Amino acid sequence: MGSSPSLPRLVRPITRRKSRCMVKTEVEAPSNNNRTGNVVRSLKFSNRQTIPLRGQNRNGMAPPPRLLPLLLGRLVISGDLLRSTAHLRRIVPILPSHPHLAAALSTLYFPLFPSSCTFLHNLLIQASATSPSPRLAFAAFSSILRCGEAPDRFTFPALLKSASKLASFPRTGAQVHAQTVRRGFLVDVFVFNSLLAMYAAFRDTSSMREVFHSCAGVADVVSWNTMLGGYVKCGDIDNARRLFEEMPQRNGVSWSAMVGAYAGSGELDVAREIFDEMPAIGRNVVTWNSMITGFARHGLLPLARKMFDEMPVRNLVSWNTMIRGYAVNGDMDGARELFDVMPEKDVVSWTCMISGYAQAGRYAETLDLFRSMQSESSVRPNEVTMVSVLSACAHVTALEEGRWAHAFIDKHKMVLDNEFNLGAALIDMYAKCARTDMAVKIFHSLHQKNVSAWNALITGLAINGDVQDCISVFEQMKRSGEKPNDITFVDTILRYELVLQQQCFSSTVEKDNITKYKRLLHVEALVDAARSE
Repeated sequence: MGSSPSLPRLVRPITRRKSRCMVKTEVEAPSNNNRTGNVVRSLKFSNRQTIPLRGQNRNGMAPPPRLLPLLLGRLVISGDLLRSTAHLRRIVPILPSHPHLAAALSTLYFPLFPSSCTFLHNLLIQASATSPSPRLAFAAFSSILRCGEAPDRFTFPALLKSASKLASFPRTGAQVHAQTVRRGFLVDVFVFNSLLAMYAAFRDTSSMREVFHSCAGVADVVSWNTMLGGYVKCGDIDNARRLFEEMPQRNGVSWSAMVGAYAGSGELDVAREIFDEMPAIGRNVVTWNSMITGFARHGLLPLARKMFDEMPVRNLVSWNTMIRGYAVNGDMDGARELFDVMPEKDVVSWTCMISGYAQAGRYAETLDLFRSMQSESSVRPNEVTMVSVLSACAHVTALEEGRWAHAFIDKHKMVLDNEFNLGAALIDMYAKCARTDMAVKIFHSLHQKNVSAWNALITGLAINGDVQDCISVFEQMKRSGEKPNDITFVDTILRYELVLQQQCFSSTVEKDNITKYKRLLHVEALVDAARSE
């Protein structure tokens, strides 16, 4: 099958095997675009593999991202990619999963269809805005300009959404803002609202307010709600309330934002007042959940439960909020009562219960519920769940279950050294189960060792009577620049002082051990010195 005579032949087969199993393709890319050319040049596909190209894609859905390189290989070889935009329209939504391929296609193929060039780029920008690769949207925007085409009113909302994900690069957002003004799109309400949302995401209420007042005539209820949400996000409740009172039209989102703002800040009387003033028809599950969360967070469980029982419709968040409220306030029996009757459970539900039992010191029930989660549910535990499970294993010295938990963590490639402190929990578990060798091994495997990891290892060595190693690790901690963060570390050393003293004097080499013990008693002074630096 040959390509259209009016279009350049960009692809030529360079190898064909008799088995027709594998075909390599090469793109004669422009010399100034070697990276793009290399990406497309590396495309390979197997004719034996089924690729959703025509018959399987009649519903217009995009193929799975993993098959994208294979599909592109077939389209390039057959020349179908050059004949129409039909296939491009189907694969563009998954291009952000392959950023280099996206750059190659937008540079080499989109310009071949001048009448659809902006449309294709817009599809790519929209796909990028909802993907983990928002920067790709700006490359696509630049590609539009290089093609000599002009962006349209559909370009900027997605581009601004991508910019809002780059809060650490506000200059990028300001440049997109300038483009909307220069090209006259600020009078479009969708562009206008997207710009407000971007500045709200940046927590830049000054720029948000300036944009709002510059085109107030364009504003609709979404614009007002975006402003309101921006103020609430920044904790500026006074300006939020002022804007709320000025709103020409309010809807459920407006009322819910104010109820949530006051409930979240602890002003529950005002939140309840606004809730009661709100038209009943406008009360949605979000509004009810805001009130329940506020009451539960401040320990007002009877009021929270009363509102929960009055809710016309409950969702998973409603149930989880009440369970978390009971658990945080130590009422695990109340939490279990709701947990057992809730119609659906997710990882938050299970984790609230498991963590609550662990924090309440009910370790046997922690492990029992975790076993039930594994046997009765398809929900997979997350890092927070596993931290609580490891804590329970540590307190009841359940080494075998702790090993199983460790294997589960490894199997699912959970990160040990992030904010969940899963590594510290593993160190603590092994140390309290008298496996300091494993505790040390895990400690040294951590790429980032925070104060929790150091304290877990030092505590573990202390409770096992490893005096010299305990002091040695503390000295290493000082040299690393990490400082004890609270009184917990000092309390740990003092709590196990007697154990360490007995360990020191149980040896026949009394003189050396007396020296070790004196050094240990000096640790408290070392800690105070480290914390005062």
